[in-house]
Amino acid sequence: MITKSLYSILLSVAFLGLTSCSSENNDEHSELVGSSTRSFVVKQETAPLTRTNVSLTNGVTWNAGDRLFAYNITNPQGYDQLTAISDGERSNLKGDIHWKEGDELALFYPFRHVYRENMGKVDLGLSENTLYHKGELVVRRQNGTVENFRYFDYAWGKLKNIKEAGKDIWADFKLERQYSVLCLKVLYEGQPVTDMKQLTIKNVYNEATFDLATGKMTYEQPKGELKITADTPLETFYVALFPDDNFTPSYIIETVSGKKFYATVTEPLNYQPAKYYEYTVHVTTTPCPCPSPSPCINIDGTKWGRYNLQYEPCTNLEGWVPGYRLAKQAWDYFYTNSDPFNLYPDFLPRAFNTSAFDHFRWGSIAAANNYSYSYSRYYSYHMGNLQAVIQNRCYGDLAYYASNGKFMMPTKADFDNLMAKTGEYVGYYQDGCNIIVGVLFDPTVPACKKGKVLDKNGHIIGNTNRPNGIYVGKYNAHNTRMKKFSKEDIDKGVFFPFAGAYTEYNDGAPRLQRPGGQAYYWTSDANRCNYAQATAFSAYYMNNGWLYPGTVNGCGSGNNPKYNMYNIRPLCVSSDSKTKQNNQTKQSYQTKKGW
Repeated sequence: MITKSLYSILLSVAFLGLTSCSSENNDEHSELVGSSTRSFVVKQETAPLTRTNVSLTNGVTWNAGDRLFAYNITNPQGYDQLTAISDGERSNLKGDIHWKEGDELALFYPFRHVYRENMGKVDLGLSENTLYHKGELVVRRQNGTVENFRYFDYAWGKLKNIKEAGKDIWADFKLERQYSVLCLKVLYEGQPVTDMKQLTIKNVYNEATFDLATGKMTYEQPKGELKITADTPLETFYVALFPDDNFTPSYIIETVSGKKFYATVTEPLNYQPAKYYEYTVHVTTTPCPCPSPSPCINIDGTKWGRYNLQYEPCTNLEGWVPGYRLAKQAWDYFYTNSDPFNLYPDFLPRAFNTSAFDHFRWGSIAAANNYSYSYSRYYSYHMGNLQAVIQNRCYGDLAYYASNGKFMMPTKADFDNLMAKTGEYVGYYQDGCNIIVGVLFDPTVPACKKGKVLDKNGHIIGNTNRPNGIYVGKYNAHNTRMKKFSKEDIDKGVFFPFAGAYTEYNDGAPRLQRPGGQAYYWTSDANRCNYAQATAFSAYYMNNGWLYPGTVNGCGSGNNPKYNMYNIRPLCVSSDSKTKQNNQTKQSYQTKKGW
């Protein structure tokens, strides 16, 4: 996806006068009857209250019969409504609502036919909306045009300290739009696609909950699919989208002739409310081009690697020390078992130094992959942080050494931040006949779910980075709470397969300990009081269906013997990662009249 340009949409600020007007009659009543209602009028005084007929250049206007929510924040009595009484740029709003002097009111457009019983919360949708238009109840879907935004023109504002009469009655007020606008243009082999009839956007929020008191929008459902069908062939699709600070969509475009085009965004975009984003995408005709994601993903300024460090003899990759590489897939580890509950995995090869292996002792470089007993004490005595440190090519940061400085081990703080800035899904990936249990740290979840453990439906079931057990059930049970990951799911974040550990140096019968049932990943932080111990990230999945989510804060996290052989999930070395990201997403702004 290529960004052509990015514009700012400036909201028209409407300054309104409000007054009680008991002498004026109207037939609009409270949606929820509680205590008695009083007549209420919002009069247009100085500037047009631009609203329902949306234009990016000429402003927007009212239609008589358009309705808004009126919600009393100070003394909630249910959902009342106000109605526009005339067409045009200026219109008074009238209705009988619950209010008294000094109250604070929230106004929200449009008045939705379906709303929550939970006081003060409104459910919003982008695929379809049911609302009043010109006084009639209608159901509308997006059709790719700006004119259609009138049915999804979500806007909110508050009226504070209402007065009964007199000059103190006046208040400044503005309705702020709560959605973004995407203008999407499509190029195929350098030529514009001009006969588009359908646009499908995957990995997008299409449902939200809006708090009328705070103006905060939350997403309780995971990202899904938004399908938009044009009424007539289009050269450009205009789409209303919910704000998203990690927007990585996939597009499927279908033309009138039935030809399909595809594009996928790999670098996260930041979509903010009341902003207009114009992009040109270059598409292919290959269904789901699905290129391999970048080996790194930026999460809060830290570039996490997507794959484990591995050693495999005869591997010679440019820029790497012979034998070393990253795993080919996020779920890959050597000596995978078909059943994560298998307590007796297959024996490892007894060629201890020449076999493929992806578990390493802390701080070991020379013979780091050798899992024979004679090498069990080959670890670093360093008692500080070893990140990006190499000591005589014998000890140090193995990831940094093996990649010639392109990758490095993460610190404990890096793990802490990862878990705080993502949601932790528990689940498994099926690779052929093998079941790979793991945890996925997903940065695309709503802010309210970051730092939380999530089940297959995205429901919060615990706090991450805590050693507390959570019952999730067996992965193969019908009622399991574990998510069956797709590759698309895993590509969203950082996936740690439960690849086990090597702790028992039994040369006669070498085995991994619980591959499929436990995860151990080294940090670069040593125990500062014990030269033989270091800090590790760990997670467990028990045969009885209990899960202990990932943590670096457990009681034994900093006391792992350095001779244990654990996985390493490296970070990408990039001192200016934030700068680079900012340059990639640098946005220019242009004012659109009427916004």
